[in-house]
Amino acid sequence: ERLVAPYKYPSKKEGNIPEPEEVGLPFGLADLRQQKKGGDDLNKSATSFRSGGSGGGGGKDQEEFFTFSQSVPLVVRSIHARAIACASFALSQEELGQSFLQKKGSGSACYVLDCVEECVNVAAVGMKDADTEEGNIDKAVQVMANVAALQHSLPRLFGTLMRGMTHVGMIRSDQLAETFQYAEATLKGADKACDNQVGSMYSLVYEICRNKIDAHLSYALEGFSWVQKSVRDMPNAYCEGLIGYMRNVFDSLGPMDEGSRAGLHFSCCGHVSERLVRILSDRPVEEGTRSDGSLSPISKIDAYGLKNMSKDVDEFKSFATSTGIPQLGDCFDELKSITDAMLDPELPTLLRPEHAEARKRKYPYLSLEKVGNILEKYVGAGGGIMGIRGKAQEDMLVLDKKEVLTLLNLVRSYL
Repeated sequence: ERLVAPYKYPSKKEGNIPEPEEVGLPFGLADLRQQKKGGDDLNKSATSFRSGGSGGGGGKDQEEFFTFSQSVPLVVRSIHARAIACASFALSQEELGQSFLQKKGSGSACYVLDCVEECVNVAAVGMKDADTEEGNIDKAVQVMANVAALQHSLPRLFGTLMRGMTHVGMIRSDQLAETFQYAEATLKGADKACDNQVGSMYSLVYEICRNKIDAHLSYALEGFSWVQKSVRDMPNAYCEGLIGYMRNVFDSLGPMDEGSRAGLHFSCCGHVSERLVRILSDRPVEEGTRSDGSLSPISKIDAYGLKNMSKDVDEFKSFATSTGIPQLGDCFDELKSITDAMLDPELPTLLRPEHAEARKRKYPYLSLEKVGNILEKYVGAGGGIMGIRGKAQEDMLVLDKKEVLTLLNLVRSYL
């Protein structure tokens, strides 16, 4: 007797069947949950709201929060209601003999889909414009998360509308393929409208962060002396203040999706590194700030100033690593390469032509032009150079004025 294995029905996951909707959270909004630890500053912007239950652990330390504001389900339900009203109107007009512009498939169904696409576009723009305050990162991040939540609900919303219009007879069987193609096109249009607003809010958040970072550097380093004559035991105050600001910013990015959150980490750390590289290695300009408002480069620095900046770089890299974002510390690689090279006792040897390859291997980010610019403002030690070197750490290069001039001429001969 031949045995036949019974048919195994696919699971919901295997069959790509969505979970049932939750009351009050239509079209997949219930999926957008986020666990927050009890030690975190929960709900900084007072706009994301708590879910009905707690996390898998059931404890207070794993409470779940939705990433969007309470207004988002209302907006989505409103778009759905308008779509139903539009479909009802189109169906009644067809019964009265009114014909709609024939596009692809059912003209009346395409009319409804166009209406929904425009509603989504208007809702996304309205979310962006309604609740933003100049310079408020928390509000900007929350608006970005709200538009992303609206975008997340679109596939289920369009699917529900297409099923409904098919069931009431608005789409004939011979029109199904073309109408579904048109639905895909309108869904892409609505998705792109949300993408544009999310991108705009991301740019706004980055602009706010960048301006605050620039303002902090300008305030903390205005009149700051990099000729320090001694090695500090801790990072400079501007470094600790800047890390404190970035930590607060990163803590407020909870409602963002993972990719955008990581991207902003890289953007902020990259901007800090780029600014410090320019301040250290650009040629000095007239006193004050540049015409673009950024801080002018350092005019004078000694070996101890470089050593203390190196400590700052290590602190920035340590902070970047502590965020848990992979490779975030690499943002400071160029700055670390420059400071390490300028403190390397082997630098005079590495700058010789015959050691060019060894220099590139050891310091791949090092630019001879930047080395030359730093040497131009390097304050060399005066008399008693051996005594000064004796006080310096063994792994730290301290140049006297003649050595600075010799190395500067050597570097400039390559350029």
